[in-house]
Amino acid sequence: MATYRIKKTGNKAPPFTRILNESLHDECLSFKARGLLAYMLSKPDNYRFYIDELTKHTTEGKDSIRAGLKELEQLGYIKRYSVKDGRGKIMSWEMDVYESPSLRPESGFPVVENPTLVTNDYIITNDKRLNKYIAFNSNGNSFVETYLKYFRIKKNKQHMRVTEEQYRMIHDQIKEIQSYGITIEEWEAEVKDHFENLPKSNNGNIIAFLHAAPRRFDVG
Repeated sequence: MATYRIKKTGNKAPPFTRILNESLHDECLSFKARGLLAYMLSKPDNYRFYIDELTKHTTEGKDSIRAGLKELEQLGYIKRYSVKDGRGKIMSWEMDVYESPSLRPESGFPVVENPTLVTNDYIITNDKRLNKYIAFNSNGNSFVETYLKYFRIKKNKQHMRVTEEQYRMIHDQIKEIQSYGITIEEWEAEVKDHFENLPKSNNGNIIAFLHAAPRRFDVG
């Protein structure tokens, strides 16, 4: 078995895009989302993306593109925000694309020229501050432990690793749900229903479940 690549050096080298391996190897992303991110990163930095325009360059439909964008937004690879006029009326929606969530200003991680490379279960980097992928565990929280239990039953493996930022966000969101008086029994019932109806294409990441939690529990 071998891999054959286009020559990318010399005067006759075709246009190509250099993309951080960390993004393409992020196991929290579906292959669809990784492909969408790769396409978006191949465009100029000031390129404006619209769903109608994206669908012209793929066999995917609008719903599929929306799902891919939502996945990227949940994991910090894109940020959507509204542009309003002087009266506060929304005039348009803009989108910022990040090759790595660590580039987001709110992430707390520095922007460096030699970024992180994630290879299988190991992280290779010259900047130790960027060793941010960690195992996701309950940290004593019964809600998280319940989710991880059903994840292991459904997927027959441990939950995928998360970044330190995502780890904090997950536990903060769990605490917020608990603050509404949601019981562990109510939580377990929704988690069980979630995994019983989980599509094969869904990797079961708790971040997606938490995104839908306000609707599931009718809170917030």
